[in-house]
Amino acid sequence: MKLTPLNITLACIIVWAISEMGDSKEPLFSWGWLILLIIVLIILDILFRLWTKDLKKLWMMQIGFVLVVGIISILIKTQF
Repeated sequence: MKLTPLNITLACIIVWAISEMGDSKEPLFSWGWLILLIIVLIILDILFRLWTKDLKKLWMMQIGFVLVVGIISILIKTQF
């Protein structure tokens, strides 16, 4: 399995969720939403791998995807 930006993002989310388990504050995500996010990221990684065989293009597409989703998330959070 090749390392891709979505794999790195998924690993960071899992580590972050595990580190938040011992915190007494209310979690940002419920376990159901966290599992759904993990499944969606895995499926998207597989789809990107099927669409693009070139590793350089794969990295660029996935980095772009992560950046766009991050920017949209920040815009939505600031609006509400």
